[in-house]
Amino acid sequence: MLWAGSDDGFVQVSRDHGTSWTKVTPPGLPEFALVSIIDPSAHDAGTAYVAATRFKLQDTLPYLYKTADYGKTWTKIVDGIPATDFTRVIREDPKRKGLLYAGTETGVYVSFDDGARWQPLQLNLPVVPIHDLLVKDGDLVAATHGRSLWILDNVALLHQLTPAALIDAVQLFAPRTTVRYGRGASLAGNVAAAPNVDGANPPAGVVVPFYLKEAPTGPVTLTISKDGSGPGAGVVRTITLDPPSSAPGSAPGVPRRPIARAGANTYLWDMRYPASTVLPGAVFQGRAVGPMAAPGTYTLALAVNGVQTRTTATIVKDPRLTYTDAELQSQFAFLMEVRDKLTDTMSVVKRVRDTRSEAEALVKKAKESRRGRTPESQALLDQAMTDLNNRLYTIEERLVQYRARAGQDLIANPTGIDSKLAQLLGFASMGDGPPTDGARDLLKRLTEGIAERITAFGVVEKNELATLKRLTATLSR
Repeated sequence: MLWAGSDDGFVQVSRDHGTSWTKVTPPGLPEFALVSIIDPSAHDAGTAYVAATRFKLQDTLPYLYKTADYGKTWTKIVDGIPATDFTRVIREDPKRKGLLYAGTETGVYVSFDDGARWQPLQLNLPVVPIHDLLVKDGDLVAATHGRSLWILDNVALLHQLTPAALIDAVQLFAPRTTVRYGRGASLAGNVAAAPNVDGANPPAGVVVPFYLKEAPTGPVTLTISKDGSGPGAGVVRTITLDPPSSAPGSAPGVPRRPIARAGANTYLWDMRYPASTVLPGAVFQGRAVGPMAAPGTYTLALAVNGVQTRTTATIVKDPRLTYTDAELQSQFAFLMEVRDKLTDTMSVVKRVRDTRSEAEALVKKAKESRRGRTPESQALLDQAMTDLNNRLYTIEERLVQYRARAGQDLIANPTGIDSKLAQLLGFASMGDGPPTDGARDLLKRLTEGIAERITAFGVVEKNELATLKRLTATLSR
């Protein structure tokens, strides 16, 4: 089936490969109109849409028509478009029937009800003639006259804007499929933060859109989970967004949480799992960043004012990669193991430091007692504490560099296992692909080193610490 429009106001259709044609011009279309675009529906063979203009005849009225019976009857569909804004193009969304886009002399309009009513879809698009429109991979591309090409990202979100959706108090929309670009592939440009930057890269993460009919009265929580078992399964992240009432001010040094407001909201999940737990003030080489999520499907749950709604988000690999999803999952599992080992390292150090603090408190208490005040007792207590510290600092220094107060201090002092794990975390995540044999071997040796320190700490607890506890207990009586 072929459609044809002429520059002198005629529309014709052929249903036999062009062998014969039937004139089906809309009856209300004035003569000598230029038929600019005919858009056959992707959803119904007999449906088509026509955009025409007569601006060369000093007629600025919009002319948009639709037919559902191969042009036998037509309906004019211009309600909502000003009489001075003549139309150049009309397109139907290829994924949602009746979702229409129109380009006029001044911008773009959208209709959710097959043309019964139009509303502007201008956003930051300047006032400019729109000569053509195309929906490609969920984006709307506009060809302008004089201001280049413009792209409205994720126009596919409009597929979810049904009347029922906007009645609900809380609506969590399914994010578009997100490409998992590796380190350096998606630069600092952020369309959400800088919408007028030409050629800005898409946000580096999953854009989670949601709609709140009213402002929340308390914190809003967004929980991201991964179904199944194995590394990364379960709750990935829990993000808290504050209500508008808490927006002004924040405690010094405490990052402000994002705000959830009435109307349209978005949250950008950077696709990362939580980072390693490190001790306050820890100084080591590298960064304790959370691993990037592997390709797969993730569950999103939004809780607002006692109402919870759920959807899913899909992450796919960079199409330029030759590695399989299974190999990327192998990389993710490795990075999670490294992350957890860094947390374990910090946990052992905390146990060491807590033990030292406990011992110092016991010695202090014993020195203040009647029997502990003698020079002989003081000397015994000091020696016991020295013996304990000699062992504890030896263990601690292999795990972290406790002398370091700034990065430069690591030049003059040996780095601990924490620096090696953080560096391994960084190097193993620089590219997309499974870990190398060298990386696996290094993790094995570092894991053994942690285990050795844990064993050594157990020996200290049985010997030096036990000796000190017996001594302080005796002198404190």
